Amino acid sequence: MPAIKPALRRAYGNDAWGFVPAVANINAPTVAEMTAVTGFNLSCSVFSEQEGVTATTEKVTLPTLLCETTSYESNGATTYAMADLQISFQPQAASGADGKKAWETLDDNISGFLWRRQDVPSSTDPATGQFVDIIPVQLGVKTPTKTGTDAAGVYSFTMPASVTGKPSFNVAIVA
Repeated sequence: MPAIKPALRRAYGNDAWGFVPAVANINAPTVAEMTAVTGFNLSCSVFSEQEGVTATTEKVTLPTLLCETTSYESNGATTYAMADLQISFQPQAASGADGKKAWETLDDNISGFLWRRQDVPSSTDPATGQFVDIIPVQLGVKTPTKTGTDAAGVYSFTMPASVTGKPSFNVAIVA
């Protein structure tokens, strides 16, 4: 069998994140769900260092029998986790202004779904046929902060993100 060499795809500027309150089927999200007015496209609000979901699968060693001299591993529970969101924020912006929309849309302790789309410019709206990750989450309490205290620091807020169910990775958006 010949080796297959996929082309390398640059990730820089080609990741998008969003939050939506509802997805009927996380294995077949719709364009309407991904672009719901009650949700928020975080692509131009989340900083580029935002990490994705991690999965850690426990490895267990099975007990050996008297007649065995070797032991074997098996996979145990898988735990999904995600880093806190750090979102751009303008503390003095007027209500409804672009600098305050994420703050106003993402209520404390809200449950819903984060979506992540890769390999498409982040400025592009989700569309039919594109592939996304759907992550069931509960977001925590917003805390105003800043990215640093030097000249490069900007105002932001952090929001814990707890993964509350099994994510669905690389699923196509349907009409």
